[in-house]
Amino acid sequence: MERLKFNGKYMENLVLDVIKERVIFVNKDFEILYVNKSVEESLNLPKEEIIGRKCYEVWHKRNTPCEYCLIKKVKISKRFEEQEMKNQEGKVLYFKVYPIKGENSDEITGFVEIVQDITEKKRMEEEIKYLSFHDKLTGLYNRAFFEEELRRLDTERQLPISILMGDLNGLKLVNDAFGHEKGDELLKAVAWVLKTSCRKEDIIARWGGDEFIIIFPKTPKDVTEKICQRIRENCESYNKNTKNAVPLSIALGSATKEDGKEDINEIIKKAEDRMYRNKLTEGKTFRDSVLKALKQLLWENTFESSEHEERIKNLAKKMADILLLSDIEREALELLSYFHDIGEISLPSEIIKKPLSLTEEEFKKVKVHPEVGYRIAEVSYELAPIAEYILTHHEWWNGEGYPRGLKKDEIPLVSRIFSIVDAFEVMTSGRPYKEAKTKKEAIEELRKFAGIQFDPNLVEVFITLIGE
Repeated sequence: MERLKFNGKYMENLVLDVIKERVIFVNKDFEILYVNKSVEESLNLPKEEIIGRKCYEVWHKRNTPCEYCLIKKVKISKRFEEQEMKNQEGKVLYFKVYPIKGENSDEITGFVEIVQDITEKKRMEEEIKYLSFHDKLTGLYNRAFFEEELRRLDTERQLPISILMGDLNGLKLVNDAFGHEKGDELLKAVAWVLKTSCRKEDIIARWGGDEFIIIFPKTPKDVTEKICQRIRENCESYNKNTKNAVPLSIALGSATKEDGKEDINEIIKKAEDRMYRNKLTEGKTFRDSVLKALKQLLWENTFESSEHEERIKNLAKKMADILLLSDIEREALELLSYFHDIGEISLPSEIIKKPLSLTEEEFKKVKVHPEVGYRIAEVSYELAPIAEYILTHHEWWNGEGYPRGLKKDEIPLVSRIFSIVDAFEVMTSGRPYKEAKTKKEAIEELRKFAGIQFDPNLVEVFITLIGE
């Protein structure tokens, strides 16, 4: 088989033209002797308009060599040199320059310059570096970086060093009621508040899921307390300007290292203990504000109202009296009157207030609201006692209700009582899409569904209570 033969010059051009790096041959007077195809493409000029010109004229529109020219440097050092630089377009270029010496002497006759565009590589490196030091969601420093900075700053020169711990209130509630996307928004909001409230030299980090930690170098207790107050004020300001169901709130605790002999980890422990103590102290106020906000949202987005709730509560109290319920069951019925449909805050108002019949897909979404309400109640100290009743108040006596398909005595007594009271009140008060029934019509409807939707014995008790 005959071997392929290539012309030497052709082979040289072929090899140099296929590589992505820009290759330039320059003589000792900075005149360009050769460029490969990548150079032509980068300059958008043919070789004929490049070769023979000075390199600094072509690339930098100058009359003299650049101050930091790498070729000048090689000319002096007489050895290979390299450097990285950014051009006017913001691209990062990596330069390598090799000296070309004469065949029988050390005299430099020219230079080979190889230029590589490493913009994307540098971007990736910076991104990896950033992610290795930062929390991806909030943009704050991560725990690993914080611990490194703590070791660096834990010196006599930085005293007093203050540590602030913060715990975001209500994150689980937001995640359970509105989804993790809303929870992420809350985390980003508190990160913004912390960055806005702190100084440039302060190290703010996300310590864990809903916990944050800050190092204040050369910062005494009184200054730390002022920053804490600024954080609280900025939270209040954020809440005034942003309509969120769950207000932005963070429990704070701080401690200060004033003596070099103190262990910085003990200072962190003190700050954490104070944070949890403050969380317990402030907890009732925060929970009250959350319940108030959730109720307001429920009234705005659904057909629930304070009047509707009061009517249900009064009927439920009468049922409690006639059935001789315990104090715990009475309290549960009263609380249920106000929060039975709290899970509906997770539903779009266009579904809740739709004047026409719901589609099958829309009704599937509605059927999830007792589970959402259950999750909200579970994480609320005040509502936890009625979580199970919120979950089961849409179950039917015959097992065709939702969400678990319970039947008969599997359904808690409180839920069975409440479903009758709620149905009667809704039927007699009406809805924008459904005309109100008379008392007689509502009683007929209850009897019609006794043994199907409602406990038949409780239906008769209720009818006896309200009178036919």
